[in-house]
Amino acid sequence: MKGTTNGSSAPKAAPNSDHAFRHRVLAGLKAGEFCIAYQGIYRVDSGELAQMEALIRWRHPEHGVLLPGAFSEAFGDADIMGELTWFVLDAVASEIDAWRARGGAHYSVAVNVPPSVAALPDFAERMEKICRARGVTPDCIELELLESEDLTRMPSMPKVVRRLKNKGVSVAMDDFGTGYSCLAALGPIDFRTVKIAKELLSRAPRCPNACLVFSSVLTLLTRLKVAIVVEGVETAAQAQWIAQWPHVLAQGFFLARPAFGIDNVPGARLAHSMTRRAPSRRDVPLADAA
Repeated sequence: MKGTTNGSSAPKAAPNSDHAFRHRVLAGLKAGEFCIAYQGIYRVDSGELAQMEALIRWRHPEHGVLLPGAFSEAFGDADIMGELTWFVLDAVASEIDAWRARGGAHYSVAVNVPPSVAALPDFAERMEKICRARGVTPDCIELELLESEDLTRMPSMPKVVRRLKNKGVSVAMDDFGTGYSCLAALGPIDFRTVKIAKELLSRAPRCPNACLVFSSVLTLLTRLKVAIVVEGVETAAQAQWIAQWPHVLAQGFFLARPAFGIDNVPGARLAHSMTRRAPSRRDVPLADAA
């Protein structure tokens, strides 16, 4: 589970032992302490909201709103990662249904999923069941395979992605250019979307070498005919620079910070409304506020 925003960074929101900490995370899930924030992903050419990303938060009764980094030690437990994944999928499907019932336009929502969880034998069927129970179809959710696990060491992953695709679910490679999100996985796995890691953009456009690397990656991904999302757009200079590639999507604090509730994502609009609200960093409530 990614932590891409500012916020409370309590080093460890739990008792000392790992066992007690993991137990506290599960107890927090059962107590309803976890929630979802949404960050907009925008079209570079028009500034229009294209889709969203779901980001898990922990409303800890003692430490306030915590980002995933504050409870990442629990991610080493496969059972906890599974429970967190099912929670996020269920919460997102439920909120999409509620948003659409209010007349909201249809936006897909990206959800971070560990590859080992997505590879579970019944994952696609269970995800479909969750979506149907909440009144939405699986194609409203895009799964982002986290870079925390090596996809090239999972020979079943191409079949996993094909099975999800047959259910109408698109799959994205997250954080391309860091960790295990590498070139070797792009060939055999049929990704619909590739998200370029913020690290590849961080020194652009002021560093010529960084610009060359970034533009070369964009050229490669464009030739592969995948959808491209550029993460980590933090400044006006970065936004203006990537505007030369109008076919890409962009995400970052300069465009919009995460907010609780789909309604509060800058640019979200009603299906029947032609009025579009430009992305703004002033929108509240912010999901990275304690």
